[in-house]
Amino acid sequence: MSAANVVTRTGPTPDELQWALAEAGREALVMAPGWFRAWPTGDEKWSAVNVRAATGLIVNHSREDERHPNSWTVRAQFGGHAVELRFGPYESKARASLVAQAILKIAYRDATQ
Repeated sequence: MSAANVVTRTGPTPDELQWALAEAGREALVMAPGWFRAWPTGDEKWSAVNVRAATGLIVNHSREDERHPNSWTVRAQFGGHAVELRFGPYESKARASLVAQAILKIAYRDATQ
């Protein structure tokens, strides 16, 4: 294999990881491990979901918001229903993915101790 064919992978920098953890911590409910703020629906003042109960997290390319036509958001999946968490919009999938990973890290931080 020649040097031209070598692919190097780089992960997020420590600064990017710190940013993602701070971003995820901003919407975490401190007194309830695993719970994060979500966008309310209808007449609700606020909403929260337990990410530990979710079947997955989705990084979604959303063109629904005309103010941010090429944005990425993070959603929690509960079976066939997705709930948009209060993160983003982000200009890149990579940034939204870092936040999704940080959300899981924070959600399960107390569960592993």
